[in-house]
Amino acid sequence: MNLRILFTLILLGILITSCKEEIRKAADIFVQPTAREVYERNFSKNDSLLLQWKKAFENSKEDNIQITLPYSESGIFSEENFNVYSYNMQLKEGERIVVQVEKQPDSASVFIDLFQQKSDSLKVFKLVKSSEAKSASLAFEIDKSAVYKVVVQPEMKRQIPFIIKIYAEPMYFFPVSGGTNKSVQSFWADPRGEGSRSHEGVDIFAARGTPVVAVSDGRITSTGEHGLGGKQVWLMDGIFGKRVYYAHLDSIAVTTGKRVKTGDTLGFVGNSGNAITTAPHLHFGIYRKNGAVNPYPYIKMADVQQVKDISKVVKGFIFKNRAELHKGPASVFEQLATLKKNDTVLVLGKNQDWFHIQTRDSLKGFINQSFLNELPLN
Repeated sequence: MNLRILFTLILLGILITSCKEEIRKAADIFVQPTAREVYERNFSKNDSLLLQWKKAFENSKEDNIQITLPYSESGIFSEENFNVYSYNMQLKEGERIVVQVEKQPDSASVFIDLFQQKSDSLKVFKLVKSSEAKSASLAFEIDKSAVYKVVVQPEMKRQIPFIIKIYAEPMYFFPVSGGTNKSVQSFWADPRGEGSRSHEGVDIFAARGTPVVAVSDGRITSTGEHGLGGKQVWLMDGIFGKRVYYAHLDSIAVTTGKRVKTGDTLGFVGNSGNAITTAPHLHFGIYRKNGAVNPYPYIKMADVQQVKDISKVVKGFIFKNRAELHKGPASVFEQLATLKKNDTVLVLGKNQDWFHIQTRDSLKGFINQSFLNELPLN
């Protein structure tokens, strides 16, 4: 083969490869592959490491670790063990779940997936969102109260420190200026009318005249003084959104039909209507087409669990008899097994006083730090 033909074939190969890449980029605009799928393209489908990595991810979907929010965990991503971090949690309508992974170096890739349980009996989980390429965070607004699963997996062949933070922040702005979670002193479903009805909202206590503000952009659909709610304002969140109810106001600062932005003043805290004998407060409610919903998750301010020091333990051994392994990082969680003295375990990370571990038979759970000592690395 002469040099001209060889050069032509090489050039043709480059052009074909370039065209394939351009076609793939164009297709990705419509298909929108996940960061995980884009990452997997860097390997042959039969690559042994990739197959182990993918299997670890699939196995993690069966894990039954349970946590409550806010939650944090620190540790070392393992280069050899294909560690995957999977957590089940109960999330409520109105919350926005946030998952953040801090790692060094920041350029290391990490993949975050959020699943929703679709069936209580079969415990079937459906993927609802994945993190984007080159992103180490994920946020998702919860429109249905259910059990959700977060799965965090680092890229292959990385031995680096990490911190995982998972917390829920509100979808709405807090409705009383300067208020906090402690300002809410009467909750959803509390008995009313000597038990004849239940509370369809929350009561937020503040000084008379404190501004009451819009929790979102929207339109004022009704204002006035009537019924048990006294002076009241109704805000429509979006065109076909939820109706937000402000009651017992001292005075009203908006008119029907007015469009407002988040944080705009709608009125002022009072005790009009049937609240005349109680301290000034705002009755706050949210209504969907099928009726009232618990408004507290929509406005409850976020609390993030901080990490003081990153745990560097990657292997450990039990140095006491009958160490209890639990589903979550507290003794109130279901006990999964009892570990014996001198049992060795992989340490995935640590949440406060509890190590997140994996036993030799691949069972994952949490054990109190008082039962475990670090196993020196060879």
